[in-house]
Amino acid sequence: MKFRVLGPLDIRTCEYAVRIARGNQQTVAALLLAAEGRFVPVPALTREIWGEQVPTSAVPNLRTYVMRLRRSDPGLAERLTTSASGYALRVEPGEDELDLSAFRTAAEAGRRALNGSDAGVAVTVFDRALAHFRGTPLEEVPLGPALGDLADSLGEEYAQTVEDRAEAGLALGDHRGVIARLRPFTEVHPLRERAHRHLMLAHYRAGDVDAALRVYRQVRQALRTELGIEPGRELSLLQQAVLARDPHLDDAPGSARRTVRTSSPKAAPGGDARRAAPDGDHRGAAPDGEPRRATPDGGLPEAPVTGQPGFGHPLPRQLPPAPTLFVGRGAEQTRIGAVLVPGDGPVVVAVHGPGGFGKSALALRAAHAVAHHYPDGQLYADLQGASARTRALAPAEVLGRFLRALGVDRSRIPAGAAEAAALYQSLLAERRVLIVLDNVAGSGQVRALLPAGRGCGALITGRAMLSALDAEQIALSKLCPAASVAMLTLQAGEERAAAEPEALDAIARECGGHALALRIAGARLAARPDLPVSCLAQRLARPRLAEWTAGDLDLRACFAAGYDKLTDPAAARAFRILGRVHPGGMHLKSAAVWLGSDMASAEAALDELVAARLLESLGHGHFRMHRLLRRYAAELPEPGWSRTRTADRGRG
Repeated sequence: MKFRVLGPLDIRTCEYAVRIARGNQQTVAALLLAAEGRFVPVPALTREIWGEQVPTSAVPNLRTYVMRLRRSDPGLAERLTTSASGYALRVEPGEDELDLSAFRTAAEAGRRALNGSDAGVAVTVFDRALAHFRGTPLEEVPLGPALGDLADSLGEEYAQTVEDRAEAGLALGDHRGVIARLRPFTEVHPLRERAHRHLMLAHYRAGDVDAALRVYRQVRQALRTELGIEPGRELSLLQQAVLARDPHLDDAPGSARRTVRTSSPKAAPGGDARRAAPDGDHRGAAPDGEPRRATPDGGLPEAPVTGQPGFGHPLPRQLPPAPTLFVGRGAEQTRIGAVLVPGDGPVVVAVHGPGGFGKSALALRAAHAVAHHYPDGQLYADLQGASARTRALAPAEVLGRFLRALGVDRSRIPAGAAEAAALYQSLLAERRVLIVLDNVAGSGQVRALLPAGRGCGALITGRAMLSALDAEQIALSKLCPAASVAMLTLQAGEERAAAEPEALDAIARECGGHALALRIAGARLAARPDLPVSCLAQRLARPRLAEWTAGDLDLRACFAAGYDKLTDPAAARAFRILGRVHPGGMHLKSAAVWLGSDMASAEAALDELVAARLLESLGHGHFRMHRLLRRYAAELPEPGWSRTRTADRGRG
């Protein structure tokens, strides 16, 4: 049988089309197909049809719809399975029975070919993938929250594949073919900068400079009108390169992304080289008021630590070395440096973000940069609160370490935690000391360790936002594409990166701005100078995480640390389900449908995932899971697709 959802819903045998009644029966069939053979809970189906106000007759009506689907065709009846938890529609794998699966498989194969610099194969496979679209996905099917999210996600996947196909066409030198495909596409999608970059480059290589600049003006006007923003850095650099007739633009096989990266930072709008840095303007001021030159990574340089001993004991200098492999984060470093200046009271900065995003590296980099403000010493402790598999340090244990570092004899440290904390604050009262507390589990673990002295400062890192503390909160987001490529280049080497820029970009895309993933990918490149970058790009594109390890760096272990700390079984189940069914973003209503729960329960589960940094909240009920986290979720045990309480309601 053939099942098609990338356009009007269409189910057919070899001889004829199966007639599916319009309305709710189509919704049931479409949701079962979207699950690709997995069981869909009864509550998920009823809410998809009737929303939150499910009538008492919903389950009997649902049984009727399923019965009619069975009666519509004997082959379809054989595929429909009923269980205590819901219904499933079997789709044979590897047979291209479902156009949704066939499209995604072909699109992924095309990207692997493109990453491997085989543009000819990529074009063929991308064309095969795009041919599965016959119109708007799920056209004319009544869409509930889950199918609505799926339709939106498929629209984005289609657009990305069109752009990838254009990139492959540029690599083959088919400039006029790219123009013919992208011109109508950009009219429908006037805000997609990547598509406009490819179209600009195709016009330029086809010899029409005026058309290339006209494309830039059009997208710039659309962005300013619709979003109130200017074009991004890559699009702006490409415009400057076109104006300058940069010879790199004529490099055949290549993409707009390669052109942008080879352009000089001076080509950025306004001539300010700082704009071309990954994170913008990273300049600061030295203590004497003179401008301090930015370091190559965009941060502030380390200042010499000065000051005289004041404890009758060697000053504590406990900061681990600042990481040498570091890019971007200039804006965050500047903000930390501005806050961690001793003033009328103690200053505290709390950096929070998902595991592996580089919080510790940023904290050490920033701590070394501001150490000159704290001449009486720097204290450091890893509180080991990131993972449930390690014992988090108790505040009393850290207090004892810090008191010994400040010159207190072990025998004179008070046994009681309150007395030890009082002595600690007394020693800091007239001192200027920086305290760095890394990998904090929660506010209670650090409250007694924060200084009360007005000349002291504290820098904290942790996955969760420590909103209960009086601190400057800094959320760490993923690295931008330019910074990601820069990190990989540092490890792979300039010459190697320049030889295979598209493959390096492909690895950066697979990493999704995740600092640890970039560190692992770069370490693997550094360890194998004989390995083509494109080969590693193909390996990292595989759907499992087995490739994401290098030495003691392990991406799976990083994700497991967050997953293992989940206290609510419903949240753990939600992570496993949502990681499997949603390739893009999702709405709370859609999540509730897939979880087979009410809105309040789904919201509570998603709240815990957000707190554990396994899910990103985009606001207004929308959520997104990082692409690598989705791979981790797919490796976990298959979740149950409905709660036990639905068993007696799911028979039909």
